[in-house]
Amino acid sequence: MTRIRAFSGAMTGATLLALPLALTACGSSEDYVQEKTVERIATEQLTNAIGVTPEGLDCPGDLEGKIGTEMTCVLTSEGEKYDAIITVDDVDGGRVHFKIDVPPNAAE
Repeated sequence: MTRIRAFSGAMTGATLLALPLALTACGSSEDYVQEKTVERIATEQLTNAIGVTPEGLDCPGDLEGKIGTEMTCVLTSEGEKYDAIITVDDVDGGRVHFKIDVPPNAAE
Protein backbone atom coordinates (compact mmCIF):
# COMPACT_ATOMS: atom_id res chain seq x y z
CA MET A 1 0.00 0.00 0.00
CA THR A 2 1.44 3.37 -0.92
CA ARG A 3 1.54 6.27 1.49
CA ILE A 4 -1.11 8.11 -0.52
CA ARG A 5 -3.48 5.18 -0.23
CA ALA A 6 -2.74 4.88 3.46
CA PHE A 7 -3.36 8.58 3.88
CA SER A 8 -6.61 8.78 1.94
CA GLY A 9 -7.80 5.38 3.14
CA ALA A 10 -7.41 6.34 6.78
CA MET A 11 -9.67 9.32 6.27
CA THR A 12 -12.26 7.99 3.85
CA GLY A 13 -15.84 8.50 4.94
CA ALA A 14 -15.04 9.18 8.56
CA THR A 15 -14.81 12.15 10.80
CA LEU A 16 -11.19 12.16 11.81
CA LEU A 17 -10.86 14.62 14.59
CA ALA A 18 -12.59 17.04 16.86
CA LEU A 19 -10.08 19.78 17.46
CA PRO A 20 -10.34 22.51 20.11
CA LEU A 21 -8.90 25.87 19.10
CA ALA A 22 -8.97 29.16 20.97
CA LEU A 23 -11.12 31.93 19.54
CA THR A 24 -9.62 35.25 18.57
CA ALA A 25 -11.67 38.42 18.70
CA CYS A 26 -11.47 40.35 15.48
CA GLY A 27 -12.33 44.00 14.97
CA SER A 28 -16.06 43.29 14.79
CA SER A 29 -18.41 41.39 17.06
CA GLU A 30 -17.51 38.07 15.40
CA ASP A 31 -15.00 35.53 16.71
CA TYR A 32 -12.72 33.46 14.54
CA VAL A 33 -9.69 31.19 14.48
CA GLN A 34 -6.86 32.47 12.31
CA GLU A 35 -6.25 30.58 9.05
CA LYS A 36 -2.63 29.70 9.87
CA THR A 37 -3.65 28.38 13.29
CA VAL A 38 -6.31 26.11 11.74
CA GLU A 39 -3.79 24.85 9.17
CA ARG A 40 -1.06 24.20 11.72
CA ILE A 41 -3.21 22.46 14.33
CA ALA A 42 -5.15 20.43 11.77
CA THR A 43 -1.92 19.25 10.12
CA GLU A 44 -0.46 18.23 13.49
CA GLN A 45 -3.62 16.36 14.46
CA LEU A 46 -3.91 14.63 11.08
CA THR A 47 -0.32 13.46 11.47
CA ASN A 48 -0.99 12.18 14.99
CA ALA A 49 -4.22 10.46 13.96
CA ILE A 50 -2.97 8.54 10.92
CA GLY A 51 0.81 8.58 11.20
CA VAL A 52 1.37 10.28 7.84
CA THR A 53 2.32 13.93 7.55
CA PRO A 54 0.60 15.76 4.70
CA GLU A 55 2.82 17.95 2.53
CA GLY A 56 0.47 20.81 3.13
CA LEU A 57 -2.95 22.03 4.15
CA ASP A 58 -4.18 25.28 2.64
CA CYS A 59 -7.36 26.86 3.97
CA PRO A 60 -9.15 29.76 2.26
CA GLY A 61 -9.26 32.05 5.30
CA ASP A 62 -10.06 32.37 8.96
CA LEU A 63 -12.56 29.95 10.52
CA GLU A 64 -15.61 31.64 11.99
CA GLY A 65 -16.35 30.51 15.54
CA LYS A 66 -19.98 29.61 14.89
CA ILE A 67 -21.51 26.13 15.05
CA GLY A 68 -22.15 24.82 11.55
CA THR A 69 -19.51 26.96 9.85
CA GLU A 70 -17.86 24.92 7.13
CA MET A 71 -14.90 25.54 4.88
CA THR A 72 -13.02 23.41 2.42
CA CYS A 73 -9.25 23.36 2.66
CA VAL A 74 -6.89 21.67 0.20
CA LEU A 75 -4.76 18.90 1.65
CA THR A 76 -1.70 17.79 -0.34
CA SER A 77 -0.12 14.36 0.10
CA GLU A 78 2.53 12.98 -2.27
CA GLY A 79 1.56 15.52 -4.90
CA GLU A 80 -2.14 14.61 -4.84
CA LYS A 81 -4.69 17.17 -3.67
CA TYR A 82 -7.70 16.30 -1.50
CA ASP A 83 -10.58 18.32 -0.15
CA ALA A 84 -10.43 18.58 3.63
CA ILE A 85 -13.80 19.78 4.88
CA ILE A 86 -13.60 21.50 8.26
CA THR A 87 -16.86 21.96 10.16
CA VAL A 88 -17.31 23.73 13.49
CA ASP A 89 -19.36 21.41 15.69
CA ASP A 90 -19.09 23.15 19.06
CA VAL A 91 -18.07 26.46 20.58
CA ASP A 92 -17.49 26.33 24.32
CA GLY A 93 -15.89 28.81 26.66
CA GLY A 94 -13.70 30.54 24.08
CA ARG A 95 -12.80 27.31 22.28
CA VAL A 96 -13.84 26.24 18.81
CA HIS A 97 -14.19 22.50 18.23
CA PHE A 98 -14.19 21.31 14.65
CA LYS A 99 -14.12 18.06 12.73
CA ILE A 100 -12.23 17.23 9.57
CA ASP A 101 -13.66 15.05 6.81
CA VAL A 102 -11.53 14.05 3.81
CA PRO A 103 -13.55 12.44 0.99
CA PRO A 104 -11.85 9.49 -0.73
CA ASN A 105 -11.21 11.10 -4.11
CA ALA A 106 -8.46 13.55 -4.97
CA ALA A 107 -9.68 17.09 -5.66
CA GLU A 108 -9.52 18.20 -9.26
